[in-house]
Amino acid sequence: MTRLVHLTDLHFGLERDDLIAPLRRAITTCLPDFVVVSGDLTHRARHGQFQRAMAFLHGLGLPFLVIPGNHDVPLFNVAARIFAPFRSYRAGASPDLAPVAEVGPLRLYGTNTADPWRWRRGRLRRAEIDRILRTARAAPPGAINILVCHHPLEEPPGFDRGETRGARGALPALAEAGIRIVLSGHLHHWSIGLGIGPDRPRPLFQLQAGTALCAREDERDHGFAVLDVEGPLLTVTPWIHDGVAGAFTERPQQAFSFHDGLWHSSARTGGG
Repeated sequence: MTRLVHLTDLHFGLERDDLIAPLRRAITTCLPDFVVVSGDLTHRARHGQFQRAMAFLHGLGLPFLVIPGNHDVPLFNVAARIFAPFRSYRAGASPDLAPVAEVGPLRLYGTNTADPWRWRRGRLRRAEIDRILRTARAAPPGAINILVCHHPLEEPPGFDRGETRGARGALPALAEAGIRIVLSGHLHHWSIGLGIGPDRPRPLFQLQAGTALCAREDERDHGFAVLDVEGPLLTVTPWIHDGVAGAFTERPQQAFSFHDGLWHSSARTGGG
């Protein structure tokens, strides 16, 4: 079994200080093999914010992969957003906007969906689609290909805003090339196995996690997801902050299995 933690939307610069230590304890308690961070490390793409975000991630003592989100691009510095939108991210987080990692049988492909011209909304660029397709098709037999992006490729009900240009049309090609799982954030909304339900299998498993630390007043369900992958079996466990306990705690798991080219939902299991 390989265990991932999916973390997103840290928003250092507008983070809840009281959640940082509990978040660190919960992640390390899970004993993951790898941590995936799907963008918005910062709130305003400033040097000190990147420093705090990366200090937190390095402090976990775990290998991790990061990609940029729209908040990792300058908003108010228009010149920087137009002429060097990812300079601060490259200097403060990672020079690689589309990292690749191998974790046991898992192949993780990061992609940059941030669009400086539209800022909030994103796009899946044609060159990125082609790169992902080539790399996924070249993966060894038995590999489980996972795409990591900030903006969701599909939006859950109630979010019909067209957030990611070029994404919906790419879904069939991504599935055909062997992408099995897509991890994203951006909406600060939980959606586990988007569209998959009893008698509704789908070729792509999509997981959108809520924000980990953002301090906006209307934020709910701060947390992260734990993915346990063992062959064709996938279990997802949300860890959500409990304000009374002052800690992130496990919530009910959801189980899925991949066969005949499709993801199927299994019986919900208890936490623990």
